[in-house]
Amino acid sequence: MTNEKQIQDDWDEYWTASEKKSTGKAYDVFANFYRYNIIIKILNHFIKKHFEPGDMLLHAGCGSGKVDMDVVKYASVTALDISPEACKIYKLVHGEKAVVNEGSIFHLPFDDNSFDGIYNLGVMEHFTEEEIQIILKEFYRVLKPKGKIVLFWPPVNGITVKVLDSAHFILNNILKKNIKLHPDEITRLKNKQHAMNIIKKTDFTFIEFYFGIKDFFTQAVVIAQK
Repeated sequence: MTNEKQIQDDWDEYWTASEKKSTGKAYDVFANFYRYNIIIKILNHFIKKHFEPGDMLLHAGCGSGKVDMDVVKYASVTALDISPEACKIYKLVHGEKAVVNEGSIFHLPFDDNSFDGIYNLGVMEHFTEEEIQIILKEFYRVLKPKGKIVLFWPPVNGITVKVLDSAHFILNNILKKNIKLHPDEITRLKNKQHAMNIIKKTDFTFIEFYFGIKDFFTQAVVIAQK
């Protein structure tokens, strides 16, 4: 299994670099436009579709939490990330609107049956399928009966995947910059069947798969229920 200390170091480096970037750069402009005009809207759609106002939700792998602007007003959010830097940013963004915990999704620091739902965005692809099974087992443990997971998971054919892959190629293969825009994406979803096969290996029941125009074909959304 991936070394958890290495995971923490990689994400601390990512979030530290993210906060130091000067505004106005092309990447920053694109990222902010995507975050505030596209991904927040589709996140809100699926959160409100599958959860009731005030439900106890865990954002497992919360990062900066800038996409949670509306979710923290709709539900009772607990945010968790392995990176202290990410947790620091999340607290700055949301203050007392959410509870923030440092911790690993391999070993969630919560009791059994604690949450109505768990969600994350751009997290699962950073792990092997074997590691994903361990993570999903933990998600299952801390969910209440009938609780759901809502996973935003970059697919192989996603537009942002293609853009970032192209950027990495230009930066590193042509310009020889040796720049890594994000930690490695090990398991991108190939299609709906790939998602179903992963869920079938768990005790979850597969509920829904979405890949479409709501976010301009950038993320696959996988929903499953305990």
